[in-house]
Amino acid sequence: MIETFAGQHIVVRDAYGNQLPRVALGPVDPGYDFAVVWACREEEWTAAHAEGREPEGTPWPIEDVQAAAIAA
Repeated sequence: MIETFAGQHIVVRDAYGNQLPRVALGPVDPGYDFAVVWACREEEWTAAHAEGREPEGTPWPIEDVQAAAIAA
């Protein structure tokens, strides 16, 4: 199982199979029925921190989340 942390760049898969870049809001949340990772777009992450607020995110099922490849 993937381990995530706040600010980590991840890639999520949407219902259409598209790979979307996101930022994890924290560690894996066990959820009620299945584990999720709360994530938001990079723009939201940056704006929230600039405005001194918590980012607004969306929960993604753990099986649809992977760590982003780090560019060299």
